[in-house]
Formats: sequence, C-alpha cells, structure tokens
Amino acid sequence: MSSDLAADDQQRLRQTPIFTAWPPSLLQELLAQSRQRELSAGTLLFFEGAKAEAFYFLLSGTVHLVAAASTGDEKIIEIMQAGDLFAEAVAFLGGRYPVTARAEGSSNVLEIPLALFMQHLEARPQLMRQMLARLSMRLHFLVKELRQLSVESAEQRVLHYLLELTPEGQGRVLLELPAKKAAIATRLGLTPETLSRILRKLQNKGLIAVHGRQLEIPDLQALQRALLSF
Repeated sequence: MSSDLAADDQQRLRQTPIFTAWPPSLLQELLAQSRQRELSAGTLLFFEGAKAEAFYFLLSGTVHLVAAASTGDEKIIEIMQAGDLFAEAVAFLGGRYPVTARAEGSSNVLEIPLALFMQHLEARPQLMRQMLARLSMRLHFLVKELRQLSVESAEQRVLHYLLELTPEGQGRVLLELPAKKAAIATRLGLTPETLSRILRKLQNKGLIAVHGRQLEIPDLQALQRALLSF
C-alpha cells in the first residue's frame, strides 16, 4: 500500500516531535507502507481495548478521543485537529488502544503501521529515545491538565483552553473552535450550560466575541490577564 501523501502533509508529519529526527529515506519507507483513509461523520476509527495495528496522523477534519466512564457515559479525552499525531503511545501500552477514536465530520487520516514503525525504533536506539521523550512530554501535559481540572475554577479552565488554541503573540486573534461547544464542555469537565454561561460572561466583558464556532479575541493580552483575576 502507498499513502501518496502530498508534499505539504509530509512536511507537517516531519515536524511532529516523533519524526523530526527521522532520515527522509526512512520516513519514505514508512510512508510507502502507510495509507490514507477517508472517514465520514461518526465513523469509529478504533475502539477502546481493541488490538492496535496502527497509529494515525490527522490530515484534515476533527477526531475525538473518548473513553467510557463508569456511569456508562463517555468522556472526551482530547479533540484532535489537522496536523495532530495520535495513538502512537499504543507502542508502549501493550498494543491495545486506551480510548475510542471517532470522526466528527468528514476527516482524512494517514494510517501508519505499528509493526513497521516499531521495527525501525528497535533497530535505532536514538529514535527510540526520541519516542520516549515524546511520551514523557505527553505525560507531563496530562498530569498538568489533571491538576488544572482538580483545582481550577470553571472560568480558568475555559480561559486556559482558549489560550491553548491561540498562537503566540498579541493583539486581535480570530479562530474557529475545533468542535461543537457540547464536546468542548465535556473535554473540560463542564456541562454545556456552564460553558455557555462562561462564554457569555467573557463576551459581556469584551474579552471575546462568539459567532457560532467562530471566536474573536480583540486583545489577546487582555484575555491572558483575565486568567489571573478568576
């Protein structure tokens, strides 16, 4: 199988922390055994607990990573956007997916074979060390996020999330929310009503302007300062 990956997409893949150190020829060998998959809205890419045979690079669209709760409900663990690599951690988790992946709207993913990827890592200790560094960074992020969900107010969670979506800089910022508000609320451990209330509060303060999934931040630095006041 061959991915026939566009040059721009190959460049984005090379820029991910896992693949930055890969020689071009080695990455091409991996891509030659990878394939693109077109997903329609609601398509389940993999199931929690299923045996893992691949991990994925999101080329376009949005994919939700969800986990089952003890109540029978589901919790959105992460909202993946174009340019994100996901499920790579299965290489060190006994080969089973820890979450379910579901496409939200039409999406296109690159499916990378796990077995060939691991062969390259095991034969090249430097690449293995880079993979472990990536996972360590991810663990640090999750621990930090868990701490935020435990001690931060609902307003602080929303502000942190909005700031994570914005590029570094200052002044006016326009962005599009990566998912529906109900999904973002679940991601932040909030009810949709609470998220809507907080967004209205921020809008009344002139810190943001919301138009559906389009969001304007008139002054990024003002939004950063607001985080300290909640």
